[in-house]
Amino acid sequence: MTAQSKPNQIVEQISCKVIHPWSKSCTLAAAQIWLQVFIAGFKLYAPLFLIPTIIFKRKGSLPEIIRSSTFLGTYAGAFGSAICFFKYLAGGRDYKSIAAISGFFAGLLSILIERKSRRSELALYCLNQTLEIMWKMAATRGFAFYIKNGEVLVFMIASAILMYFFQHEPDSLRSNMNGLLKFFIGSN
Repeated sequence: MTAQSKPNQIVEQISCKVIHPWSKSCTLAAAQIWLQVFIAGFKLYAPLFLIPTIIFKRKGSLPEIIRSSTFLGTYAGAFGSAICFFKYLAGGRDYKSIAAISGFFAGLLSILIERKSRRSELALYCLNQTLEIMWKMAATRGFAFYIKNGEVLVFMIASAILMYFFQHEPDSLRSNMNGLLKFFIGSN
């Protein structure tokens, strides 16, 4: 789910109370956000890592759960604190670029925590979210139009592209993706 501001709404000054209304301290709020998101991430990642561990009899899933949860917590905590920091540097004024710059630095810091092999998967996830936000922003500004059930159309196109590469260029896909597709679809 995404939230967007109105395109022509300009705000001269926003207090940190908007970012963390429960705390006067930006640092304490960032730590609280980190802990809250870490716990939520742990609840999310535990089944995602433990189920394959049980099924395929792998070892060492707890460090992966902790690493991925730390990644999420660091991103959320760093994003909130970066917004406060850049707003402080800007004299409390709210420039449109502060959120983007904060997101960039939070993403850069947090992505270094994850394994290199997972970074491309995370980039694809972020690309999907970014494209969705950009499309919705373009639609609200009249540059694009809303497509009812458009996500189904996007899924169909993405599936068609994936199937093309599975059928015609299987070496371009990761081995685990090939294995998963062979399991569900069968060999070429």
